[in-house]
Amino acid sequence: MWQRVEQQFSDFYVQSGGIILTFLRGMREFHLGGNERRRLLQQMARVGWETIPLALMIGLFTGMTVALGTGIVLAQFGQQQWIASVVSESMIKEMGPVFTAFIIAARVGAAMTAELGTMAVNDEVNVLRVLGIRVNRYLLMPRIVAAVTMTPALTAYSTVMGLFGGCLIATSYFGVSWVTFWAETFRYITVGEIAKGLFKGVVFGAIYSSVCCYKGVNTSGGAEGVGRATTSAVVVSLSGILVANYLLTRYLFG
Repeated sequence: MWQRVEQQFSDFYVQSGGIILTFLRGMREFHLGGNERRRLLQQMARVGWETIPLALMIGLFTGMTVALGTGIVLAQFGQQQWIASVVSESMIKEMGPVFTAFIIAARVGAAMTAELGTMAVNDEVNVLRVLGIRVNRYLLMPRIVAAVTMTPALTAYSTVMGLFGGCLIATSYFGVSWVTFWAETFRYITVGEIAKGLFKGVVFGAIYSSVCCYKGVNTSGGAEGVGRATTSAVVVSLSGILVANYLLTRYLFG
């Protein structure tokens, strides 16, 4: 029993170190010359542009749900005008960054792991090394940089959609005027609050991209191994996002 526990702790620390090194190696290879720019733009389109419909849906319905849930309680005390502040607080600092990172990690992160994992089990990664191609620059850098840059952008977009969703529910269900809702919203929103949400997006993008790249490049065991690596990457990414969100909220933004 103790050997199993020891092995699990050992695997945890080894993988944690590997994930951190994957991020550092990818960022160290940041370069926009030659074909790197084209590959980076392709990955940014995958992470950003192709995920916009999902970010819209997540943000809109999250804001609507928050407004509906809090509005029912606040309406009992005749305080419907505070719906805007609750929606703003939730979307800008918590639900917007977390839910956006969740959907990107599940969609884009899983694709990253499966793609890199397939290359690994087919020895394509080793072929790149034999040909003298810098694997960290060719494979890791575009994906990690794209995630770090586009996740906060999608977070901002999703948050705005959440505010519109909250406004829709507040005005249609609880009789709050558009002017009152947006006045309360802009009274709460500050540059500092927006920066906190965007910074979380940067951190979450670094987490899921590093995890998925690490799991993908180190995949073994054929097609079955690719499936295991993809599942593990998504689970670890979502867990890491939740833990990081708590730590950031508690110790940095608390």
